[in-house]
Amino acid sequence: MSQTHADMAALRAEIDGIDRELARLMARRSGLAAAVADAKRAEGNLGFGWRPAREVAILRTVRVAEPELDPWLAATVWRAMIASNLAAQGGMSVVSLVECAAAARLAFGAASGVSIVADAARALDHVRDTPNAVAVLPASGGDRGAAMAWWALLRAPTYAGLHVCAASPAVDTGAPIEAWCIAAMAPEEAGGDVSLLAGPPAAMAGLGGRVLEASGGLELRAVDGFFGAGRALPATVRLVGAYALA
Repeated sequence: MSQTHADMAALRAEIDGIDRELARLMARRSGLAAAVADAKRAEGNLGFGWRPAREVAILRTVRVAEPELDPWLAATVWRAMIASNLAAQGGMSVVSLVECAAAARLAFGAASGVSIVADAARALDHVRDTPNAVAVLPASGGDRGAAMAWWALLRAPTYAGLHVCAASPAVDTGAPIEAWCIAAMAPEEAGGDVSLLAGPPAAMAGLGGRVLEASGGLELRAVDGFFGAGRALPATVRLVGAYALA
């Protein structure tokens, strides 16, 4: 065996050893996550297990601990592990338009599964009517010829409890956000948040931020900072949601 082949064999053996260690650590992590889920159930906490702010915190910790780790790889691996744990806890129902299905799978992994629906209104109806459901809709807001962008639909009373709670991709690499994730829950503050507000231009003028899109006489604005329940907004302005990137 040549020296080059011997070196390659040694490198491959080291990779094999790392793979075994990764498998052991992933199994241990899954076991701990299952123990957390059991403890929550024992306390009577049977609510939605998805915690976007917690996931952003995990990814930020990973990126700080290993700055040389490719952020896309980190996001893909950790999101897949988290999605697998959520599926084991009872799962979630994920729906998406076809144009952002890849972003949905990146956000929620193969374990959750992604169902394609025909339009944004059906996706929002599904989230409203189905426990533990998430809709992944394009960041552009477009909906193949719909009269109004999907974010404008959220102003209807029937969707009052729905909010954007996360972005996909969830890592800040300078690439554009492809999609937002909508659930029947209030956004959670993660730090470095961006709030999404929708309303008439006149009502939005004093809120700052940048206009992302206009539709049906309304604007969608991204404003730096977290707009929680305690922050007053003009009556005609809707908090569409908030998200943070790792």
